[in-house]
Amino acid sequence: MARRSAGPASTLFPLLAMIFSACDCGSGDHQRPDASSGDGSLAGELTIEPQDPVLTVSGEPFPTVTFVVKRSGVAVAAQFSIDRGALGSFEAAGTFVPSGFEAGVGQVTATAEGRSVATSITVKLNEQNGAPGPDGGFGPGGWAGVGGEGPGPAIGDSTKVVLDSTPQAEPALKMLYPYDRTVWPLAQLAPLLQWAGSSSMLNAAEAVRISLSCATYSWRGYYGRPGALASGAPYQRHPISQEAWDAATEAAAGGDLKMELVLASGGKAYGPLLQTWKISKGPLKGVVYYQSYGTNLAKNFTGAKGGDGRFGGATLSIKPGQTDPTLVAGKDGARANCRVCHSVSADGSRMVVQHGDDYNLSSGYDLKNGYAERTYPRGADFKFAGLYPDGSVGLLSHATEYFAIPYPTALFDMETGTQLSAPGLSDFVTEAGFPAFSPDGKHVAFNFGAGSGNVATGPGDHSKLVAMSYDHATRAFSSPTVLYASTPTSPPAWPSFMPTNGSVVFQKVLPGNTSHELFATRKGARGELWWSDLATGTAQRLDQLNGVGLPTNASHTDDSTVNYEPTVCPLPSGGYAWVVFMSRRMYGNVATIDPWHSDPREHDLIDQVTTKKLWVAAIDLNAAPGTDPSHPAFYLPAQEILAGNTRGFWVVDPCRPDGASCESGDQCCGGYCITSELGGVCTSEHTGCSEEYDRCETTADCCSGLSCVNRRCVYLGPN
Repeated sequence: MARRSAGPASTLFPLLAMIFSACDCGSGDHQRPDASSGDGSLAGELTIEPQDPVLTVSGEPFPTVTFVVKRSGVAVAAQFSIDRGALGSFEAAGTFVPSGFEAGVGQVTATAEGRSVATSITVKLNEQNGAPGPDGGFGPGGWAGVGGEGPGPAIGDSTKVVLDSTPQAEPALKMLYPYDRTVWPLAQLAPLLQWAGSSSMLNAAEAVRISLSCATYSWRGYYGRPGALASGAPYQRHPISQEAWDAATEAAAGGDLKMELVLASGGKAYGPLLQTWKISKGPLKGVVYYQSYGTNLAKNFTGAKGGDGRFGGATLSIKPGQTDPTLVAGKDGARANCRVCHSVSADGSRMVVQHGDDYNLSSGYDLKNGYAERTYPRGADFKFAGLYPDGSVGLLSHATEYFAIPYPTALFDMETGTQLSAPGLSDFVTEAGFPAFSPDGKHVAFNFGAGSGNVATGPGDHSKLVAMSYDHATRAFSSPTVLYASTPTSPPAWPSFMPTNGSVVFQKVLPGNTSHELFATRKGARGELWWSDLATGTAQRLDQLNGVGLPTNASHTDDSTVNYEPTVCPLPSGGYAWVVFMSRRMYGNVATIDPWHSDPREHDLIDQVTTKKLWVAAIDLNAAPGTDPSHPAFYLPAQEILAGNTRGFWVVDPCRPDGASCESGDQCCGGYCITSELGGVCTSEHTGCSEEYDRCETTADCCSGLSCVNRRCVYLGPN
């Protein structure tokens, strides 16, 4: 939907009114920029034609556009330039020629008679032959945030003829990643296509053709071997052009996008490899905070097998669209600077995290003010605590089979670290493992480790996932409900509420754990993700998300049972809920080593990429209990590729005050984002219906097609 426009600045934004007033430099006459200033230059309006042209590249010869500068309608001599040289260049007489490998919007500036005039130019690619080299594309997140060797160069006409010929089938040739039927959000970094085949075919492969198509868009990209790929090494992966990906997903939003891949090897075409993906109607929202045991962004441990022998334990963050993570907690130095085992409030304001030299000591981080840190008093042990959505209180986690936490479960003031009275809590439970509040703050779910329970639940023994009602005004807990019952040796853990508040995604610990820690995610501990609803307590395994039927190798015999620690974004997007989780599955052919090789003190993780990574999956909203509403997962871009990453905690952005810039209302403390002369601006004033992500009290406040969920207007489907 179009963002509503602001009214007069003086009525909506006193601050903006002051800015506009300051820009009005008195009541005298103002000279036009193109008027004569007395230095002999000619007066008259200077214009450039055409205005805002669009060029669509669909193979050679490339389309061109010739710009003309006029003064008072008469052409004058001019010099032309463009701010994005990768889009193309100018020939004589103002003719712009696209490069053929870059798409996007640039600004053309023309200079004539000592004055300048500008316009935009948009270059769209329906066909691309080669891409710029990999210089500057590699960071902690790998090439463009997804890994691999980067894009390949242009190919010759003869190779292109091969790729455009009818390909022949090859049984060994198959897609490894992405997965067929994946649901993708908008504004996502383009995935790295990865495939398998016979070694002879892949080692000799010289080029690939990638095609994307939907009802209103089609694109083809032709690429040779990437320059970073050694001669004779298997050609087994290639990125999708980000510009083509953005255009294709925008065109296919709410529908299907088809991908076709053809490989050229030994003068023959092989394939095609085909996949169909679903594109959601919106981008991902919020921030993912995760912990890394092996990061190179903060080195506070010694003994690593690879690199310089040092590595770090720290908490990092990823915002959608980033290609690399951001360091949030932890720094270089001694082990005391390690910061892992964290929880974050759903509103993105507060994070708690443990000290590496003393896991019973917690620090709080102000995520709204430069990640300012302060240490809580001893006894306020907040590792994996459940934080209320606004971060004001926290429920201490007690899971003695995971950590020797010496304190019973209790409610704490997260500002002072002091214990609070919590009526009804200790009467029922003394050990609540990995508690999580619902986004509306009215329920909390946890592993029922110990306590007297009631007739419905029985005493706690780790075998059950339980939800309780919570009243924040009185801080009272009541009405226990069993969400899932298993056995003490295969318990449920790590619950996270769906944004609609009526169901929970959780991890089930599977039998056969070779670790001494019951709720572990390492050393042979297997897990899979499930969901259950509060109304009926009907639990169901999430087979699509877990990856039933994924490719195997000698050490990855069943990657559907190496999934852990889910956290659901508290805000739906594009008609779906989105969950981030840790998995030890193979990431195509980028990360294929033994799933348990993730400790840099035991394995060289510089020479080999650990499979301990974060993944994201879409889940249908308002699904029927007992069904599988999940979809195949995708690798979370921008995470540090040469590190073991875990415990992704998904929250919304910390809110911004009135007058701050914004893209949508969820970013604004006042609840609304409107378009003004300065772009998107936060405000607490609004008229008419609330648009997507704006504040609401009931669905009646929302514009047509939207529903009010957790005081935000969101799209709930159909999916």
